[in-house]
Amino acid sequence: MIEVRFLRKSGDLIGFTYDGHADYDEYGKDIVCAAVTAQCMMAYNGLDEIMKITNRIDMDQNGGYLSVSIDSATPEEKKDAQILMETLLLGIKAIELQYGNFIKLIEEEV
Repeated sequence: MIEVRFLRKSGDLIGFTYDGHADYDEYGKDIVCAAVTAQCMMAYNGLDEIMKITNRIDMDQNGGYLSVSIDSATPEEKKDAQILMETLLLGIKAIELQYGNFIKLIEEEV
């Protein structure tokens, strides 16, 4: 099962982590893993490459783990990032709605 965790601070999303494998299908054919990975990487690339928002990334090059934090960003950067971060959260919720046996979504205030 993939666990996707979103962290909020004072109501704003400041980070997300996904960990694990969905085991929906065999490696290379797992559409749940592919969907989560694609959405999370899209969000990270948007934050980093397009918006140039200060962030920290930790990932396993072999897959199954990605953690992105914008907690060290400026207040203005955090505000600007909310549209992308909330959009990612909605996308992950949509995956969970359809494939709830393979993905667990957690939202927490830190």
